[in-house]
Amino acid sequence: MGRVNAYACYRELGGHLRKLRATAELTGTALAEELGWTTTRVSRIESGQIELDTVELIRYLGALGIYGSAGDDLIELCRLAGRKIGYWLSPHGEWLQDSLTSLVFHEATADRCTTYEPRLVPGLLQTAEYARTRIAAEQWRSLTDVDECVRVQLERGQVLHVPNPGRFPFFIHEQALRFEVGSAAIMQEQMIKLVLLAGLSHVTVRVVPTSAGDQAAFGEQFQLFEYGDNRPLVYLDNHATGLFLEDRDYVAPYRDLVTVLSKAALDEGQSRQMIATLASEYDRGSERDAGRSVEEEQL
Repeated sequence: MGRVNAYACYRELGGHLRKLRATAELTGTALAEELGWTTTRVSRIESGQIELDTVELIRYLGALGIYGSAGDDLIELCRLAGRKIGYWLSPHGEWLQDSLTSLVFHEATADRCTTYEPRLVPGLLQTAEYARTRIAAEQWRSLTDVDECVRVQLERGQVLHVPNPGRFPFFIHEQALRFEVGSAAIMQEQMIKLVLLAGLSHVTVRVVPTSAGDQAAFGEQFQLFEYGDNRPLVYLDNHATGLFLEDRDYVAPYRDLVTVLSKAALDEGQSRQMIATLASEYDRGSERDAGRSVEEEQL
C-alpha cells in the first residue's frame, strides 16, 4: 500500500535501504528484476511510502548480499515501524557513534528542524572543543570513543552546509550560553561560531533571555521536524536514549510551544548582539585565565 503521508520509521528504513543499495552499486531497476518486483515498488519502499514487512525486508537485504546478524538493526526498525504506536525509543542519544541513526536521518531530511535548548549549545552548532569537553565529561568513555563521538557530532553539523538545506530555527536559553563548558577560551570560540552560523540564510538563532523570568521557562530540550508531505515529528534527547513522538496528540503541544518561544525570545538582531557581547566577555575571561597561568608557572 502506497502512502503520501509516510510514517517516519518507514521513511528512515527506506533511507537506509537506499544507501545500502547504492553501496552495493545496484540500480533500482536491477534490484527490482532480482526480486521480481517493479521498479516503482522499490522506489516506494526506499521513500517509505510502502509499509514493508520483515519477510520482504529480508528478501531485499538478501538481494544485496546482507545476511544474518548484519541486518538485525534494520529488521528491528521494520518491526518497530509496523507497530505504529506513535512513539518509539532510539537506542542512541545526541552523542552517538552510528552515522545512520534516527536523529541524523531526520535532521537531514526535514524541511524545517526547530530546536529548543535550555542548558547547552545545540549539538548542530557546537565547536569541536565544546563537544569534546562535554562528551569527555562522561568518564566511562575511552579516548577513542570520545574521538569518534566528536567526529560524528561534527558530521551532524554539516547538515547546515549542504546544498538546498532545510530551515533551522534555534531557540537557546541565555543560561545555556552562560554555562561555561571547559574554559572561557572554549566558550569564546563557541560564541563566535554561533554568530557566524546565525548569518546563514537558512539558520535562525534566537536567545530566550533570563530577564523574562518564569515566562522563559519552557521545560526540556526538544527538536521539532516538519515536512512538506509528511506528519511532523518530535525528538526528545537525554543523550543515552532518545524518544521520538509522531502521534498528533503528542506533537501538537510542541508545535504550540514553538509559537510561545517565538514571542518570548529576542529577535535575531538582538540575539546576535547578546552572543557577540558574551564572546567579548569570554575573551576577557580567557585573558585573565592566561595571566593566572603565567603567574602560577613563575611561582
